This record gives sequence, C-alpha cells and structure tokens, in this order.
Amino acid sequence: MSIASVAVLIILAVLNPGLMMAAATTQLPHGGAIGIDEASSVTRTKEDAERLLLDDIEEKVQVIRPYGVVLDTISRHGDVKTADAQTVRHYAIDVLEMTVTTTAAVTATNNPQIAIATSDDQIIARDQTLLVEGVQGYMNDGTTIDPSNELQLWVVNRDTNGNPIVRPINGTKVTPTSQMGFPAIPVGSRILRMGRAGTESQYATDAYSGIPTDFPQYLQKFMAQIEETTLHKIREKEVKWTFSDQEEEAIYDMKRTMNMSFWRGRPNVIKSTNWRTEKAEEVYFTGGVWNMAGKEFSFSGLPISHNNIVSMMKTAFVGNESQSAKMFIMGSDLLEEFEQVDYIKHQLAGLRKASYGVEFTQVVSKFGTLNVVHDQTFNDMGWNDRGFILDPQFLRKWTYGWKTETFDLRTSMQRDSDARLLMEICGLVLRNPEAHMRVIR
Repeated sequence: MSIASVAVLIILAVLNPGLMMAAATTQLPHGGAIGIDEASSVTRTKEDAERLLLDDIEEKVQVIRPYGVVLDTISRHGDVKTADAQTVRHYAIDVLEMTVTTTAAVTATNNPQIAIATSDDQIIARDQTLLVEGVQGYMNDGTTIDPSNELQLWVVNRDTNGNPIVRPINGTKVTPTSQMGFPAIPVGSRILRMGRAGTESQYATDAYSGIPTDFPQYLQKFMAQIEETTLHKIREKEVKWTFSDQEEEAIYDMKRTMNMSFWRGRPNVIKSTNWRTEKAEEVYFTGGVWNMAGKEFSFSGLPISHNNIVSMMKTAFVGNESQSAKMFIMGSDLLEEFEQVDYIKHQLAGLRKASYGVEFTQVVSKFGTLNVVHDQTFNDMGWNDRGFILDPQFLRKWTYGWKTETFDLRTSMQRDSDARLLMEICGLVLRNPEAHMRVIR
C-alpha cells in the first residue's frame, strides 16, 4: 500500500471512527490482559480485572442504633440493689380506700337503724361516720331538706353478715318519737368514710391493725455470647471490625431484649431441660413493670386535649406519696398527639433536659411535671399509642451485677474460637405501686 493510501485511511478513520476495528485486550494463558493499541482505563480495567481497582472504603463502620433502651437505662441510674438470691420479696402496706358504694338500694323508712350493703364492708369500722354523697340530709326539724349538707350516718354495730348497722345523723323526722328515719338511698351511691365518734363514757373502739404483705419478683439470668474463630481474627479486613465491636453489638441487642422483659415479662419459675442441660434445672423469668403499676388512665379514644391531659396528670400525681416530677415513657403515636396539642395551662418545654441517663422534654402543670421521652420498645411491642408514667424514685433494680467471662473453646476441644459470655441476673420492682400509672389511648 502506498503512502498516499495509508494517509487516506487515517483521514477516513478520523472522520468516521467506525471504519477502524474496536480495540481489544488479549487474555494471556498465564495471567494478564494485554492491549497493544489501548490506554489503560478504568472501564477496561474493571472488565479485565474487577477487583484490581479499590473502592474508597470508609474505615469506620456505621453502627445503626435507632433508639436507646429507656427503662433499662433509667433502672441503671437509680436505686440499684445487690441481690443474693434469684427471688426477692418486697413487703408493702397500702392505705384503706376512703370510699365505698352501696350495692343495694335503701327505701325511705322510719326505722331508726338499718343495715346497709356496700362494696367493701370490711373497711367500715364501728363508730365510723359516713357521708352519703348525692343524698341530701335534713334540717333539725326533720322535714326541711338541708341544701348545704348531705346525709350522714353513724355505724353503731354490724349484723351477722358483716354489714354495717347505721343510724342517721341528719335524717327524716319520725313522729311521735324523737327518732330519725332514713330518706331513700339509691344503689351505687358513693359513701365517704369519715372520723369515728364515741359516746360519753366510751373508752374503746375497733382496733386498727396493719400488717405488711409480701410479693415476689424473680431475677432472670439474661445472657449473650460472641465468638470469633482464629482464622477470622487474623484475616485483614476492609474496615475496622474487631472482637470488641462485636461485643458492643451483642450487648446492645441483649439490652433491647431485656428492656422487653422489663416491660412485659410474666414472672414464674419452671424446672426444665434445654439444649445445654440434660438434667432439669430451675429457670427464673422476671416480671414486667407494666402490670405492677397501681393506676391506669384511659383517654377512651377521645382526642387528646390540654383538658384531658390535666385530668391524666391529676390521676398520676394525686393520692400517692410520690415526687412532683415523673418520667412519661410513650410510643410514637401517643407522642405525636401530645406534640400537636396547643398547650395553654401547661406547655411542652422546647429545651431538652437529661436525667437518669435519658434526654427528655417536659409537660408542666400545677399537679406536677412529666418528663416526656419516646421509647421505641413500645412500637416494637405494638403499643405505639400507649404510655407509662414512672416515678424513678420508686423503681428498684435488683441485680447480681454485670459479668463478663472470656474463654477459648480450643481448650475444651469444641472449636478453634475465642468466646466471651455476657451475663446479668436482674429484675425490676415498682415500690409504691400507686406512684406509677399505665396510660391507654
């Protein structure tokens, strides 16, 4: 081919590259891909040697932890006691209720004394004064209704069924005697227990006795274990991922599952074998605090407003010896509704604060302060619309302490691995149950 012909081909190739043959590399039998008319490029190298070019690797592994374990965290920053046995017993004594209700209607009668049936006769003592709400008493003439005072009764004895026998203090007039009778008392009437009244010469009354009773809580042996083979340990890795990193992940998962047990565990002790033991042994399961609370409040499906929030706070703070600030732990749906309330009588403070190891915002009212925190565990339990008002002062954690044991499985001839056991034997107890409250949407 003449020099002129070669020049023409070069010119045509420039004007129309498709006339030239596509460049290619030759795969050599003993390794390598050679191109005699091609520059080394990223595209070609990825085709011939996929792993030769390194990606830009972030050496630090992004650990994804969407939430903290709120109840577990609070329990570790409060009242922690060391246990010597897996069964702990708490003694408690409550106070008598101040009210009962009538379980049978009383028809108007001229009888000077009658027996009344109530929802709890055992808390009514002889000599006790009772106030019947919703039933007006009478003036001293016995015929004029007293608009300022409701009917009051005095317990003079008990009948054979244990029902209180009462006389009216401001009842109706019975002629021609000076005795008083009873107006009608509807069934379901609320009766308030008031102070005892003794006669002039009386020098004794029913004895009041208070005996604390106990209830058990079981401490569960919570466990986790991580292992790493020798070959895995010595291999170079693209990112920094050590035995300690695996341990941190295992601890976090362990605490998440413990948090579930602390909320909803069913207390019990069973005797059984499992994959590790051939002989039946005792297994302790701890009880959750949800059912330990002495109070419950329900919004009954009504929209959450500042008025019924005040009602909820009244229920939470009144009628128990608790502190004026409590934790309000809740699911995401309940929190969302609280965030949408236009606070007037109280406000959700924008400044976040921290206590007992968790961050929170506050709902403030004259009844007390609620430190509001979201617990993703409620969502995991399907309780997005529930909450729990906890008084940390009366939350006690019993524990044997956190234990970490490192051992190698080579010594026991099981496998070529290092292992670490994580264990805590523990459980939670709500002291003063009336200081805590379940909240139902």
